[in-house]
Amino acid sequence: MNFKKYESKKQFLDENLEILIKKEPENELMIGIVLEHDDNKVGKWLLGRIEENDEVKIIFMVDDDKEGLVFYCPNKNITTEHIEFLVYSIINSDTALEQIVGNKEFSKRIGEIYCMKTGKNIIKTSTTHTLVLHEIEQEHILEDNEKLIKLNPEHPSSKKMGQVVKDIHTDIYGQEECSDEEAEKIANIYLKKGLYILTDNNEENVYCHAVTVRKQVNGCAIGAVISPKEYRGKGYGKKCIYALSKELLNKGNKFIVLHVAEKNQPAQSVYSKIGFEFIEETERVLFN
Repeated sequence: MNFKKYESKKQFLDENLEILIKKEPENELMIGIVLEHDDNKVGKWLLGRIEENDEVKIIFMVDDDKEGLVFYCPNKNITTEHIEFLVYSIINSDTALEQIVGNKEFSKRIGEIYCMKTGKNIIKTSTTHTLVLHEIEQEHILEDNEKLIKLNPEHPSSKKMGQVVKDIHTDIYGQEECSDEEAEKIANIYLKKGLYILTDNNEENVYCHAVTVRKQVNGCAIGAVISPKEYRGKGYGKKCIYALSKELLNKGNKFIVLHVAEKNQPAQSVYSKIGFEFIEETERVLFN
């Protein structure tokens, strides 16, 4: 078994991108994170893969912001020995993990072995379903007084995004409400990535909002989908995602990826009516 470490973004992409894009929707997190950061930033991360008998077993990265392991197993034929070797390679690279994100089965096994080797504890796990859309199946036409727009920092509605960010922290992620300063910082990141709102013709009300969180080679991912409390349960989420998906596909994206909490069956039902299909169950493992 061999651990191959990459010293640059270019080296990592030259040897692994072709493998990753064979299942691009499943790997959108790794691909998107690497592509959106510059060479100097990515060069400071731990980038590598585990090989055995000239076969790629695990491709992985650990960023220096969230200290999170993101991985992909091309053939899913992964043994305990492979996982132990992965954990051993990470620890020997003087890299500490705060979280793991990936295929549910493997994330759990990696997390357990990592705890055994380091003495850390798992403090929280959360499961999401990865959904992908290639073609819209059901139209959800907007009303005459509804439209989708992409916000810019000068738009009046941009000032409302701080509260939306706080709602995402508490309602979606189950975290404590973040500060005004942190909410504004996150909202500005959303604006840079691509923040869309479903609004009225006068652009005074925000019915729902979504962010194009990661650009891929052939598609993109949507995240941070939420409606303000007073507009929930009225179908605005479905209309927003429909309108945004249609726009993104018309711009040449071959697929769109969404991640939905395992327990959020109402949202999954809504997205399936648009044409989103389940492709993978992912687990996030957090350590103390």
